[in-house]
Amino acid sequence: MNKYFKILSIVAGLALLAGVLMSAGNASAASRSLPYGLTMQDTMATVEHKLGQPKVVYALQAGWEPGLPDQGGSPDYIHYWAIYKRFGVIIIYNTPLASDKSATIYDVVLDE
Repeated sequence: MNKYFKILSIVAGLALLAGVLMSAGNASAASRSLPYGLTMQDTMATVEHKLGQPKVVYALQAGWEPGLPDQGGSPDYIHYWAIYKRFGVIIIYNTPLASDKSATIYDVVLDE
């Protein structure tokens, strides 16, 4: 009985340590600085607005053109990848759907 308790306590300790290390890694990734005024809490709609441009240069009251990605897809069927070649950025969202404008950013990859 004592042998099984020791094994169980070691396994539980390792699982706890792995959980702490994983959460520390996520905290550092979330706190990093993102380009173009983006934050990890931005939605797809917010990103498209921030990467957009005025519809008419001389008439700003005309509105704002959304910054749609140059390419997009869901290669892993879990996350939508929006590829902005003109900005050198790939934004990965927490959804496989390009139409889910409320999806938040999962990760940002900079093409250097």
